Amino acid sequence: MTDQTTIKNDFINAIAKTIADFNMIDSEDAILVAVSGGPDSVSLVLSLLALQKKHTIKIGIAHLNHRLRGEESIRDESFVKEFADKLNLPFFCEQKDVKAYAKKNRRSIEESGRMARYHFFKRIAKSHGYSKIATGHTKGDNAELVMMNLLRGSGPKGLSGIPPIRDKKYIRPLIQVSKNQILDFLKNENQDFVFDSSNRDMKYLRNKVRNQLIPHLQSEYNPEFIDALDRLSSILRQEEEFWEEKTEKAFHDCLVKTEPACIVLSKSLMKALHPALLNRVFRKAILKVKKNLKRISLVHINDMAEFCFNTSSGISLDLPGQIRIYKNKNTIIIKKEEGLLREIGKKEKKTRQRLQKKQGKES
Repeated sequence: MTDQTTIKNDFINAIAKTIADFNMIDSEDAILVAVSGGPDSVSLVLSLLALQKKHTIKIGIAHLNHRLRGEESIRDESFVKEFADKLNLPFFCEQKDVKAYAKKNRRSIEESGRMARYHFFKRIAKSHGYSKIATGHTKGDNAELVMMNLLRGSGPKGLSGIPPIRDKKYIRPLIQVSKNQILDFLKNENQDFVFDSSNRDMKYLRNKVRNQLIPHLQSEYNPEFIDALDRLSSILRQEEEFWEEKTEKAFHDCLVKTEPACIVLSKSLMKALHPALLNRVFRKAILKVKKNLKRISLVHINDMAEFCFNTSSGISLDLPGQIRIYKNKNTIIIKKEEGLLREIGKKEKKTRQRLQKKQGKES
């Protein structure tokens, strides 16, 4: 067996093992591959094609032009189209002014780009009958996210990294291979790819972590630092799955009543929970009514526990996202208010004052 054949077989076998380990693909799946034109997504397409007969799958290519890098963005779009045409694969492409979208919605360019991509992939998959969406996240991408979340002070969920499969729809077949393995494979295949110049822009935290922090830690402390972070995320991901089962059970045990914008929990049963489980049940309840956990930090969860169980005064606590916590003798109510919390508070204060005056006159 030649060296060229060995390199190819080793890479394809590594991808096949990841797919099998996480049960990513079912027979007859139609897979929409997100392709930027960079080495990761290009190698993902080639590896899935190599496994096409084994899994009896159909493959399509999707590319979103973010219109962020002028001529370079046009070059990337053209490259991916030619790549798809060369492989005789269905090609889906759109352009999105991500900078304008970010400004309008007051979000970062990175977050806006991610939202735009996933919205596009999901829509194309649904309209064209694709059962899975494959993205080119690698072991290095996972390590970078874990490191970024560590710097932000994230808990176990944030440190569990990128899930190999999400919602039984999004799959990451490259999540256990390194950038060097990918580049060696593409060189072996004599396959071109494009380079995204924004990956060198140090105004983005991810690029600082990728190009400065991780290389420094590898050279000065641990050459296998990426593998160490990968092991950490794998351990925590497994433990998070365990905790999610416990949290789901505890949430339903404590649940008194649920409505689209309101959750009522038993105060006595919540108080009996271990603090670690209590925090998770609080977060789950907020997620149910808020639909996300943005701007909800550990400080807010600790404030909830203090308010509900250790503070006698006050009947409500305000959290970001128009979330208000109420308490009484028997229950804890987590509610998403429609109006501004400040205005609602003023109305409630006036109502209490009227009741107090009325009670005073009657006595």
